[in-house]
Amino acid sequence: MKLKLRLFHKAFILFLLLSILPLLVVGTRITLLNFRTLEQISREMGIPSEVFQPMFERTLHEGITYSFYVIIIVVIVAIFFTASIVGPVERLREATRRLSEGDYTSIPEVNTGDELEELAEAFKDMAEKLQCTMQELELANNQKRVFLDIMCHDLSNYLSIIGGFTSLLMEREDEEDKREILKIINKNVMKIEDVLENARRLAKLEKGAALKLEKRDIKEILFSVREVFSQNNEGSRVKLNLPEDALMAEVDELIKDVFLNLISNALKYSKDEVVVEAVDLGEKVRVSVSDYGPGIPDEHKQAIFERFCRLDKSGVKGTGLGLAIAKSIVELHNGRIWVEDNSPRGSIFIVEIPKRQ
Repeated sequence: MKLKLRLFHKAFILFLLLSILPLLVVGTRITLLNFRTLEQISREMGIPSEVFQPMFERTLHEGITYSFYVIIIVVIVAIFFTASIVGPVERLREATRRLSEGDYTSIPEVNTGDELEELAEAFKDMAEKLQCTMQELELANNQKRVFLDIMCHDLSNYLSIIGGFTSLLMEREDEEDKREILKIINKNVMKIEDVLENARRLAKLEKGAALKLEKRDIKEILFSVREVFSQNNEGSRVKLNLPEDALMAEVDELIKDVFLNLISNALKYSKDEVVVEAVDLGEKVRVSVSDYGPGIPDEHKQAIFERFCRLDKSGVKGTGLGLAIAKSIVELHNGRIWVEDNSPRGSIFIVEIPKRQ
């Protein structure tokens, strides 16, 4: 069993050892010298050792009494001295913990007149600067959200107008070449609308959208997701490996978007079947989506979950926000998402979420 000592105990024991051990060593040494001196005198003068025995016992008793009083004084001084060092350190530790929780007001006062007081002053300055920085960041985030809302709203209006006139021109245009150009315009308008919608959703998730949790069977959610891909004849490529028993978990409807995105990406990057597997881990549910595509290099396994990150854009549709949104949704469920290598090739995206929130 590993013994754990706090800083106070360590400093206290160290002070005692440094103070008492020398005294005990010196006292023992003096006592032994006195005893040997008395023995030598008794031998030289022919005096029986019994004569000096009471004197030796009295000397030993006085030495023990002296050592006892010294130990008591050293213990009192050690407690006071250790507390003067450890007390401010403990207050700074507690202030650091509260600072990590966002409390910038619990700054300890340390008046020791030494380096600990300078450390406390530096900690106070750091907390004040950190508070100002956090306030500036919060203001910048609020301004960013307002700007994003205004931009998305105004762009959506303009796109609606462009899309409306494009559809109208397509209905009136007879020349096939011009109709194809209008179709391309309309298609890109829809892509821009998808980007704006994903940006709005991601901003809402980063802001900490409240989840509407309800107990759902993950198996039913996965079946409904495969049904979505069956509408464009891709459902046959999605293979579900699910347990017989229900996989109940407290989730929001948003969790469906996570599986939609993972399966959609797997179908885009792989021409083979996509295997979706769900496992009951006791307190958690694990869902994995495996494909046999080109795979993802190790140095990019973390970056792909960042916004607008795509490794290969050639021939693959998307905005680069899907995995960032999926990660935000999973983290709102107190879960985690990551990617591993598939065998012999491809990738496995894994999602773990707790059954109870």
